[in-house]
Amino acid sequence: MPTAVLEVKLGRPLQMPAKRLEKLLEQARRDCCRARNAAIMHWYHWRVTHPEWTPGAPYDAPSPKRKLSPRVDRRKESAQYRRLVEEHATETNPKKRDRLAKKLAKYDEPMKPPTDSPVGPRLFLSRELYAAGCAAAIKLAANLASSCVQDVLSRLKSNTPYDHDGSARFVWQAILDHEVSVPTWRGGKIPMPSKETCIGYDGLVLPGKRPGAADVARAAESGAAIRFALLSMASGYATRSPIVRLEVGDLSLGRKRIFRKICTGEYKLSDSSLYEKKGKWFAQLCYEAPTEAAGLPEDRVLTIGPAQPDDRRPFVATWLDDEGHARRWYLGEGKPLVAEFRRVKARRRAIQYRYRDGMGSGHGRQRWARAIKPMSRAVVDMQSRFLKLLSSDVVKLAIREGCGTIHYREPTLPVRTKEWFATQDMPLDWTKLESKIASKAKQKGLRYEKTRIGMKEWKPDDESKSAAAG
Repeated sequence: MPTAVLEVKLGRPLQMPAKRLEKLLEQARRDCCRARNAAIMHWYHWRVTHPEWTPGAPYDAPSPKRKLSPRVDRRKESAQYRRLVEEHATETNPKKRDRLAKKLAKYDEPMKPPTDSPVGPRLFLSRELYAAGCAAAIKLAANLASSCVQDVLSRLKSNTPYDHDGSARFVWQAILDHEVSVPTWRGGKIPMPSKETCIGYDGLVLPGKRPGAADVARAAESGAAIRFALLSMASGYATRSPIVRLEVGDLSLGRKRIFRKICTGEYKLSDSSLYEKKGKWFAQLCYEAPTEAAGLPEDRVLTIGPAQPDDRRPFVATWLDDEGHARRWYLGEGKPLVAEFRRVKARRRAIQYRYRDGMGSGHGRQRWARAIKPMSRAVVDMQSRFLKLLSSDVVKLAIREGCGTIHYREPTLPVRTKEWFATQDMPLDWTKLESKIASKAKQKGLRYEKTRIGMKEWKPDDESKSAAAG
């Protein structure tokens, strides 16, 4: 199921003053950065001192602190196995029945032993990095330190960007080849694991055995409340998992219904996070959104990609109608976004020049910088709203025209330097755009495809003609 996000502002806590909670959240955010930085530096030093290590090589792992239970084969308890059994029992075609029998026979084979990742030994990544993160942030809860280590591993296993100057495909390879520096964390979010999180709304509490469920139910009798793990026993605080009210009244009616379904367990809560925006703390609740069965034919494809630089809108969608005629539709209100970006850019430049003359320095500099800091966040918020509306328009157009497949043509780096936003000197997060379109399509039950478009295929006609003439 695709994962969706619901943001709710944190209100007043129950066991402590609001200022103390803000201080604890700021301290926890710094501790998360310390845990991430300590984990990645521990990994880097180990790989530098063990250059001959390869996946599968012997590794002297530290002994576990607790006795681990043997690994149990639970493959036959999965929903995929049950679905294959039902299809095999009802299938009448002998060829398809044999294929299903071969798939079911794989479940009877013994499980393969766990293998090492090319990033490092399996036990090293699971034990030593966790110990390094906990040692760097003693006051941080253990499950939060474990989540920070997982953030480090996901960063190391991620792909390098398009404009990467080097031959490494993954980030960990680029670090070892000295193509990029070791990543560092100076801010970011506070992880909020779902097992240690309890949410309540109008007397409803998230189902399951969760710590503090009774206290959250009392706090959410006439509103909403949340309980999350934050501190460890070494911190010295009696309240290590605060209960905080949630300002659900600021949400729309549709988001309130989603929040109620999360509390009732209809939408499964995933690992979430806490983050600060414009001086306020928000709970970013991640949940598994249900997939709606659109029932549209997958052979009808809606193709969307970047438009030409002189077009009226930045994106264009093409498809075939019922009569087989090619249709084209331009999407994206890019001009208001560009105008707002230029206004913020001019405002930032004016404040920057004023600061060069000496205004804002010395006493009161923090108050002066507080007015400049939200401008960088304003551009990110504008782009997020634009990408959200664009992805919704793409899915609505596909459903309206009866297209069961969305084909996104992702521009390569040469195309991104000459497309509509590049001519307007406007940055755009193409990775976030692709993820939003894919998530929206899967949520509506549409098939999603992605291919990359090069300059030769995307180049305008006048450029191609001039190149041929030359």
